Amino acid sequence: MSVDSTAVEHKLDISKSVSLGKNDDKSPKSKVLNALGRLFQLREMAMVVLIFITCVVMSIFSPYFLSLANFLAIARGFSMEGIVVVGMVMLLISGNFDLSVGSVMALAGIATAALMVKLQMPPPIAVMGGLAVGAAAGAVNGFIVTKIGVNPLVATLGMMAVGRGLALGFTSGHPVIGVPSNFAWIGQGSILGMPVPVIIMIVVVLGADVLLRKARALRQLYYVGGSLDAAKLSGINVNRVVFMAFVASGICAAMAGIISMARLTSGVPTAFVGVELRIIAACVIGGASLSGGEGSVLGALLGLIFMALVTNAMTLFGVSIYWEGVITGSILIAAVSIDMLSRRKLRSY
Repeated sequence: MSVDSTAVEHKLDISKSVSLGKNDDKSPKSKVLNALGRLFQLREMAMVVLIFITCVVMSIFSPYFLSLANFLAIARGFSMEGIVVVGMVMLLISGNFDLSVGSVMALAGIATAALMVKLQMPPPIAVMGGLAVGAAAGAVNGFIVTKIGVNPLVATLGMMAVGRGLALGFTSGHPVIGVPSNFAWIGQGSILGMPVPVIIMIVVVLGADVLLRKARALRQLYYVGGSLDAAKLSGINVNRVVFMAFVASGICAAMAGIISMARLTSGVPTAFVGVELRIIAACVIGGASLSGGEGSVLGALLGLIFMALVTNAMTLFGVSIYWEGVITGSILIAAVSIDMLSRRKLRSY
């Protein structure tokens, strides 16, 4: 009995020492370190650091970089794509993507301009018509993917060709000009020095980011993208979730196309060619995965900001704009490769 009691006392002493060690780990210093560790594990924080380093490097090599005019030009330049990013990251989280966003942007801009110029409709009604074009394109994509079962690559690639063809066919390849000057304020105006397109982008991004983090309906995107079978077994209407994500992508693309049309004061059928590559690259850089189940609106926007800084650096250094596709494609390949390698490493554990 004495041996047993001694063993018990020894175990109690060990448990006390372990508990004391745990209490030590809960000191204010360790709490701060743990919080910082969790913060730097976030993909968004890594992007913030990368953007900061890029800004520092650019400010050293270019005296024109750290200027308010340059930053406003950068923000105005990517503001339309920042709206499209919202819909694209939702699709990527669900395990899908949309290659037709560029064509939908051009088609929605042309539809809105035509309704105002040729049919003399009030701007609000014309805008609703343009948004309806985007929603219809997204609904067709969603129906083909969810109901017919066509791969999103094929479905959205076909819609890309159809949308561009409609834009060129209705206009015979010519831009729709004569947009009212009061409507151009949406794309050209400023409020307290801040461009209106940037303000619209901020409102859309912040609203979508909060909803994606808090709203139950949008949280289902992560379940669908993480495990399709598990989502079905848990009672989630997978087809409806994916369908609505495609509709949201179409609406976001249409909104961006309308704002860009207002900025140019004309609907251009050949605009936004290849923009889908930049959008997908920005989302992947910002933490979204082509496999689904991961990503955030804020992270995708940060990825887009990084790519905009790279484009701005090329402009300031006098690099031909024709090399932009090479840079964008290289960044996309690198981001996807890093994502796949990190996933493979996690599976090995």
